Formats: sequence, structure tokens, C-alpha cells
Amino acid sequence: MPGTVAAQETATASAPTETTTAAAPPTASESSNETTYYGDVAGDPLLRIVDAEYRDGTAIITLEADAPRLVTVTAPTGSTSAGVASGNIVRRSVPNGRSTIRVASPEPRVTLTTSTSVGNGQYTEIRFDDGGSALIAGPFTGTDVRDAAIGGAFGTSFGALLIIVRRRFGLHRGMERVA
Repeated sequence: MPGTVAAQETATASAPTETTTAAAPPTASESSNETTYYGDVAGDPLLRIVDAEYRDGTAIITLEADAPRLVTVTAPTGSTSAGVASGNIVRRSVPNGRSTIRVASPEPRVTLTTSTSVGNGQYTEIRFDDGGSALIAGPFTGTDVRDAAIGGAFGTSFGALLIIVRRRFGLHRGMERVA
């Protein structure tokens, strides 16, 4: 399991928020017959998250159901400067037993609901640790671009000023100037 996953259970806006942390993956000394669950889908005791992974912009979620369920997975696709967010909604039938759902998600997080969890006023959000494989990880916003442009302009200006000062005052790192 390359990433760390946290399942968060959230009730309606008027109720307090409950947060649970994902279970750690089994160690080599543990029995291989035991199944480690990351958590239940909030408000639905018949559906459990067995594994969750984020790879190349895709959320891969393995679920185990004690009864057939219709699962709705919501993946955010972006937001505007005014704070309005949009996303993809994917509905999949999960039969009794294990099944895997793959959802394209530009951001490393998804939410899961079932009719039972919606009836209980709860949903589950999975936040993935995408590993931070890049030196500077995105997604980038307009302020990041602005800050990079200001930093680049400042660095270039400082370098040009240094060259001008050296030529004007004949600073050549200890070498004698012959004219």
C-alpha cells in the first residue's frame, strides 16, 4: 500500500464532526488470514473499506459488503477563485463480498455515500497521501505563479546589479586590471 489513507466520518452541518484515523496495514508477523479494514463507510455498518490507493490521478478503493449496496463516490475536479467547487459523481453497485471501484480524481481525496449513510446524515471522506514524489508538488494556483514570477524577477535583477557593480568599480576578485 503506497499511500496513507485516513477515513473521516462527518455528520450533518448541525451535528459535531467525528474523525477516525485509518487502521495501520498488517505487519509481517500478523496472521495473513486476518483482514485489516481502513474503516466503515460512515452510517452504513454493512460496508467496509478494505484498501484505498491513489495512483496517477485515479482513486482505487476496495470495498467489502455484507449485503449488496449502491455506492456513490464523489471526486473533486477543481474550484473557482470564488470558492465554488465542482466534482465527478460515480455510482457503482457493490455486490456481496469484495469489489474494487476506480474513479478519476485530480485531487487525492474522494467521498463515499450509500443510501443508508445518507439516511443517517453521514458520509466518508478518504484523503490520500500521494507520496509527494515531485520536488515541488502541485496543484498550483494563480498565487503560486505570481510568487514564482516575482522571485524570478528579483533574482535576475540582483544578478544584473552585481555585474554592473563589478564592472563599475573594477572588482575582479583580486586580479589586476590592465588598461
